[in-house]
Amino acid sequence: MATVRLRSDERPWVTLELRALSGWVERMRGLLGTGPEASPVVLVRCGSVHTFGMRYPIDVALVGERGEVVRVCRSVEPGRFCSHPDASCVIERPSRPGEWVEEGEHLWVVALSADGVGAT
Repeated sequence: MATVRLRSDERPWVTLELRALSGWVERMRGLLGTGPEASPVVLVRCGSVHTFGMRYPIDVALVGERGEVVRVCRSVEPGRFCSHPDASCVIERPSRPGEWVEEGEHLWVVALSADGVGAT
């Protein structure tokens, strides 16, 4: 599993640290089976999410291939669906008040690390 650090052009003081979920099974599961204290994740090569089976609401940001946030869905309740035709990845976290990414914002990868690389 990899960790991705994203920074915003519009708010350079904001850095998001996310677990990257790239496999089909990982993306399908997303935050399912976790609790409201779960760490945020980015679902790579993904344009939509569902909250069927979730036990708590989530905040979702759908991001286009050039890093532009094309749609934001806050407090998505269990049993819902959120998508955008131009999204190429999705950021999700347990819903909470306060700052979150905004539509129109541009996000850039500033660091990428693979857990366990070089471990023996």
